Amino acid sequence: MGAKKAAAADRPRLRNLRGEGDRLRGEIIDAAIKVLAALGPEDPFSLRSVAKEAKIAAPSVYIHFSDRNVLLLAVLEKLFGEQIAIRAAAEEAAAKAGGGAWERLLARSIVSVLFGLKNPGHYKVLFEGRVVPRLNDPRIADFGRPLMVRSIELIRQIQTISGARRVSEDPQRLALLLWSSLHGIISLQINKPTLEWPKAVELAEQIARAIIRPERA
Repeated sequence: MGAKKAAAADRPRLRNLRGEGDRLRGEIIDAAIKVLAALGPEDPFSLRSVAKEAKIAAPSVYIHFSDRNVLLLAVLEKLFGEQIAIRAAAEEAAAKAGGGAWERLLARSIVSVLFGLKNPGHYKVLFEGRVVPRLNDPRIADFGRPLMVRSIELIRQIQTISGARRVSEDPQRLALLLWSSLHGIISLQINKPTLEWPKAVELAEQIARAIIRPERA
């Protein structure tokens, strides 16, 4: 029985029906994410390994992705789209609850941390060297830009505590500091799990408050 199960696992998947090409494309991207998440930053990445993960013949990958770079760009597009959607949803919920710019920025910050801790594979692919060092394409900067732009917009709207001085009055610099700090929370808790970390939500709020110095306590 064990041999039969192993053979079934290694058997190529059934071909998609006509009109299901988009689904196969999505499955290839998902397979690429799994392969990348398991690699070290310097490990090689190949379309053949993706085909094996997706249980399809290697030439089938080329039907949808002409080369490795095209597939890597599709991976980034999907994962950054995912980030944009979850942060927008968190901001919308905060706004519906009556929150202003600070509450919306905080909601976006917290949900990004929770997502990273819940989905470390996706997070590593995006932010820990699984894709960008392998890809030389100027379009990679465009995928994450909406996240930074929105943070800057919200920071510009937030009034600081009366008399308080921020480490910088440049909204872009503050957005970069906030991103760096939130990334630190996620990366350290993923890679140093043996330490007794405070709750990630508490850390995210404390760091955001220290950097942004919002008027509301």
